[in-house]
Amino acid sequence: MSIVLKRAVAAFTMVEIAISLGVIAIALVAILGVLPTGVRVQRDNREDTILNQEGMFWVEAIRSGSKGLDYLTNYVDTITISNRFGSTNFYNPAGPATSGLPILTNGQTIIALLTYPKVTFDGNSDPRGPGNRNPVTNRVTARVRAITGSAAEKSRSARDMAFAYQIVSEVVPLNVTPPQFLNTNGLAGQPLLARIYLNRLEANRIVNFEELRLTLQGPVISRGTSYDVLGTPKSFRTLISGTLVPAPVGDLVQSSTFVQQ
Repeated sequence: MSIVLKRAVAAFTMVEIAISLGVIAIALVAILGVLPTGVRVQRDNREDTILNQEGMFWVEAIRSGSKGLDYLTNYVDTITISNRFGSTNFYNPAGPATSGLPILTNGQTIIALLTYPKVTFDGNSDPRGPGNRNPVTNRVTARVRAITGSAAEKSRSARDMAFAYQIVSEVVPLNVTPPQFLNTNGLAGQPLLARIYLNRLEANRIVNFEELRLTLQGPVISRGTSYDVLGTPKSFRTLISGTLVPAPVGDLVQSSTFVQQ
């Protein structure tokens, strides 16, 4: 008598297949949920890198009074100076803006406008005392498309898709001595001479040194005729050594110069 042994055949049941598909679906849902977060983090890191690089670039360009940066006209769309008297808009003829003064046609004009002082005077007599003038606080704002970054965003056809940001420039004289230490009332002899010397030192410091603060924030999103500025502001500060000389529009830093008062 012969005995025939049959080999057992193993296979997945429908229940096991359904459970496997459920596990895979849960994993895919988790992966798809994390993917947008990863893309957003990558985008934010890229934008932060661009702002950090270009913030240092603009600081050096303004501090040195650069005049050979005509390629900036490919990236700066508008610069607006606003104060209590109103706003003046300067725009790039090659850009999307069409209202204002179309004078952003060279790098010198762009740097000069960004160096416009934060505080000027309107020339009118101030009732608080003779010789005083009414101060005017200016806000200098520029809308710029990224100079660094992907080359695909540099073409004219991709102009509206390029990463854009806003620059707020503040240039103020360097004041380090408290006003009470400059008062000469009631002094005589050596204390008076010391106070006069301190006043002269402070006067020379004011005309030869400026504080520069740039605040970059982006992206800038177009909303019809207005713009929304998103993102976290990044500030860059430095000391300008040199006098401000008038340009056709705005001021320029004349490095390595000293004006004695």
